[in-house]
Amino acid sequence: MPAPAPGWAPACVVFDCDGILMDTEANWARVQRAVSERYGLEFTEAMERRMMGWSAADVATAIAEAARADRAAVHADVLRTEEETLTGHIVPLPGALETVRAFAERLPVAVASNSTSTILGVKLEEAGFAPHLSTWVSSEDVPRGKPAPDIYTEAVRRLGFAPGEALAVEDSVVGATSAVAAGLVVVAVPSVPDGDPVPAHHRAATLTDPVFRELMTRWLG
Repeated sequence: MPAPAPGWAPACVVFDCDGILMDTEANWARVQRAVSERYGLEFTEAMERRMMGWSAADVATAIAEAARADRAAVHADVLRTEEETLTGHIVPLPGALETVRAFAERLPVAVASNSTSTILGVKLEEAGFAPHLSTWVSSEDVPRGKPAPDIYTEAVRRLGFAPGEALAVEDSVVGATSAVAAGLVVVAVPSVPDGDPVPAHHRAATLTDPVFRELMTRWLG
């Protein structure tokens, strides 16, 4: 996507959580696999890629429809399994804590995630991000999760800015689609480098990538 106008700088920053701040995508895939197999479904690599970034509610709907099972029961199973498997799997990605801290020293920072409220709070507290955040928004805080724009719209509203003044940092097609639809400027840091193209205004390989660091320097001075 075309870069924003020369001289543009964010007034606030909204980070995705899984795949950007912490390495929980593999754990989320384990949750999806375990629940799928309990309902007699084969969990393929194609399914894992397709459901990357989905909310628990959307994953439960997909599994329930495929297995012709009760959606409420599947949803409860997904949430319970995720909570049980979080312990020992909340690992900040390289440079993530330092990046959030650097932005938070100059700008309001939020997290927008398709996780449920309880799970998101646990992740952010245990990984050490919570003290640096002004707020965080889960899929339970808005009518629709990503890829709808609701989560990013709400995060920016809570920070007190217009969407066009906000920067989003995302790793997935689902998340970036949400941020773009909400009107934010997006930096993509794809967690699956060879996956489907992630819509974004800027792109970097990791948060420690010199490309991303140069953007930070430009924006923060």
